[in-house]
Amino acid sequence: MFLSAQAYLEFPSFDTYEPDASDVLIEEAVPESEPVEIPVLPRINYDHPLAPRLLSHQIERGDTLGRLLTSFGTDERDINRIVSCRGECRKLHRLIPGASLTARLTHDGRLVSIGQSLPYGQIREYHVYSADIQITTSDVERQTVTAYKHVVIREGESPISAALRSGGIREATVLRATQILEYDIDFWRNVYPNDEFEIYFDQIFVDDEHVEDGNIYALHFVNRGKLHEAYLHTDGLHYEADGSAIQKQFLKAPLRYKRISSNFSNARKHPILGYTRAHKGVDYAAPRGTPIRATADGVVSRVTRNDRAAGNFLVIRHSNGFDTRYLHLSGFAPGISKGTHVSRGSTIGYVGSTGYSTGPHLHYEVIKNGRHLNPLSVPNPSIESLEGTQKNLFLANVENYLVSIERLREQNLIVEPVAVAD
Repeated sequence: MFLSAQAYLEFPSFDTYEPDASDVLIEEAVPESEPVEIPVLPRINYDHPLAPRLLSHQIERGDTLGRLLTSFGTDERDINRIVSCRGECRKLHRLIPGASLTARLTHDGRLVSIGQSLPYGQIREYHVYSADIQITTSDVERQTVTAYKHVVIREGESPISAALRSGGIREATVLRATQILEYDIDFWRNVYPNDEFEIYFDQIFVDDEHVEDGNIYALHFVNRGKLHEAYLHTDGLHYEADGSAIQKQFLKAPLRYKRISSNFSNARKHPILGYTRAHKGVDYAAPRGTPIRATADGVVSRVTRNDRAAGNFLVIRHSNGFDTRYLHLSGFAPGISKGTHVSRGSTIGYVGSTGYSTGPHLHYEVIKNGRHLNPLSVPNPSIESLEGTQKNLFLANVENYLVSIERLREQNLIVEPVAVAD
């Protein structure tokens, strides 16, 4: 304890301690320097355009391209340019309900591109440049296989309802089949139970999904025991097995009707006038507004409105001395006037009940060199048949079709397409 006390007494306190010169750290003097001037950098102006805005709209029924572009805030100059474009660009106007319409616009509303989604995942885009409009369509992997279908019609069925019951074939394909044979078969009146048909046709798949049907290569329809045949040629038309044309001058019926309310007759009691006289045409009962088709190519030779007896009616002049008359219409199709050229199957008017009429129907007449003929039994010449090398090529393809159909009758399976001669 004595030694500790002595040591404490000899160590100076912080209050009384004064540093020795040897204990002091001396800093070297730093000479003052001249102040440094930092240059002011020029301000950078970023004047590049902003990224285009992307706008999208799900298309609804009644939408129009011009209205949608306006709702996007598109510059009016670009709207007019797109709406009035011609050629391939016109396809953009075919808006598909449920699809998406997208547009890329600059910050000031100028159109950069516009696109529409198509069926099966495709996109068609229209890129708008100062000089032109360029179009691109995305690719989609499609697979085509050839199928065979055999359908027997039951009591009360139409070909379409029978096909839908059987499955494996789309309504649009059966409708095309009836259109191919409508020169020989009246599908609204003369289809019976146990009639049957078979189709050899393409089915198109996208990502293993059956999305649509393609070409109809061969079609057989047995109507009341009579076989009607149609085979596809390389010109895109169908012909009978020997190369004869299926297309005739006249369609079997001018409209899709419910029933024949009055037949051609030399002595019929008129339902309004009350006395007996000739009925020089066929009356097809159908709902008001049903489209009426020209039964053959020709030129409209007369258009009459509000005739006391015939109501609204028109007359078409055809080749080979034929005329057809269409009476009691509710109205005429747009563009129909005297001198108008019409094509077989084109709409010329609509079912009505004008003039002397007890209900909506079409009175249809066929006249040959001034003489009325029964429209249900009028001679109906074919238009053209295949000849020479085209006929030989067609017959070779028919043989291939028939071999494949015979095999598929046994298998009733989907197979790869057969080779078609070029």
